[in-house]
Amino acid sequence: MYTNLLFELTPSLLDQRFLATDLGKLYGSIPFRKLSSVVPEPKGEISGKGCKAWLNVEGGIALLMAKHYLQLSDSMLVERLNTDWALQMFCGIRLMPDERIKDEDLAGRWRCYLGRYLDIDKWQVHLAAYWKPYMENTDTGLTDATCYESYVAYPTDLKLIWKCCSETFTLIQRLRKQLKLRRSRANHNKQKASYLTFSKRRKRDLRKNKKLCRSLLKYLDRLLVQVNELVAKPKPHVSINRLKTIEKIKQQQWEIYFGKQSQIPNRIVSLHKPYIRPIVRGKETKPVEFGAKVNKVQIDGISFIEHLSFDAFNEGIRMKSSINIQERYFGKCNRMGADAIYGTNENRKHCTANNIATCFVAKGKQGDNAEQKSQMRNILGKARSTKLEGSFGNEKNHYLLNKIKAKTQSNEIVWIFFGMLTSNAVTITKRRTKSKEAKKAA
Repeated sequence: MYTNLLFELTPSLLDQRFLATDLGKLYGSIPFRKLSSVVPEPKGEISGKGCKAWLNVEGGIALLMAKHYLQLSDSMLVERLNTDWALQMFCGIRLMPDERIKDEDLAGRWRCYLGRYLDIDKWQVHLAAYWKPYMENTDTGLTDATCYESYVAYPTDLKLIWKCCSETFTLIQRLRKQLKLRRSRANHNKQKASYLTFSKRRKRDLRKNKKLCRSLLKYLDRLLVQVNELVAKPKPHVSINRLKTIEKIKQQQWEIYFGKQSQIPNRIVSLHKPYIRPIVRGKETKPVEFGAKVNKVQIDGISFIEHLSFDAFNEGIRMKSSINIQERYFGKCNRMGADAIYGTNENRKHCTANNIATCFVAKGKQGDNAEQKSQMRNILGKARSTKLEGSFGNEKNHYLLNKIKAKTQSNEIVWIFFGMLTSNAVTITKRRTKSKEAKKAA
């Protein structure tokens, strides 16, 4: 009879083998116990009903980190967890040969749970304290903002209005079935044909686009009247939040196409993600992005979130708080590199009053040490444009932050935080490995 010798190894030998793997090295770079201390243990089971509670809070944190490190989907991550002994030890479990995790949404459940209790500032305080021995030049910081895009189709008014019409019509049919009424006789197929015919055109006339939007808005208005009549009847099962979102979209689009407003504050651009707003970035290839805008502070190659919002904000007013975060985590800030948008008179005065060197273009006479100040500005500017800007691309290309595929606002925040956390942990792991090798060589 075949026996799996892997599970017959002594714990110390198995631990040594695990710590020699890439996941084992990464495990030593995260203060799992500190991070889990700020999250309460779940009262019920995170897995599906009747399933075994496989992981504790530390294991849930490790599982989400492994997702970004291995760049796997939730279902593929669980499949990997069933077959990879190193990943099992990374998550704090050991499956026997006859055991198998069947819950493919295990990572998604932990993402939802941690989203309820994630306090970014508290977590970053613990991480900064744990990583500080492996960091140098902690008195120098870099700050800039970027947008982590959500996984949504590029929104247009026509797409949004039609999506609302389609959702509302489906809701009407479901409600009528619950109430044991005949199906609606609304001519939905005719509206669908008009939308598809226009969408398939290579050249779309603006005048016809506006005409079709108006027609679909009137159709949506008639559908909402029917929905409200059905909801008023007893025992309807309907998502009130989704219905409110559709009502709000109809009102906003009505103001644009039948009113006199061209710009709507807090305009909804996605039915399924109503919290998303257009973020105007001014890039050549992507003038507008849709997702979370994050202002980051980077110290010695390690990034921390200073401010995260799904609404557009001017990052130029965030410099003082960026300096405050660096000083809270690592002590006195002597140098801060930032983009030109941060170079306001208020920020310049604050930095001058606190003896903080910047990379802003100098104003007026420089006085003594003008050449040294110019060299410092060049060094800080080059570091910001290479290290900090490079970290944006690294996170988006290698840690699943290119398109955020989470479905709720809190889950998107968790997704972004764990992507950055994993990127930082890999950097610290390389430094710890290099330090150990240098000690052995000595």
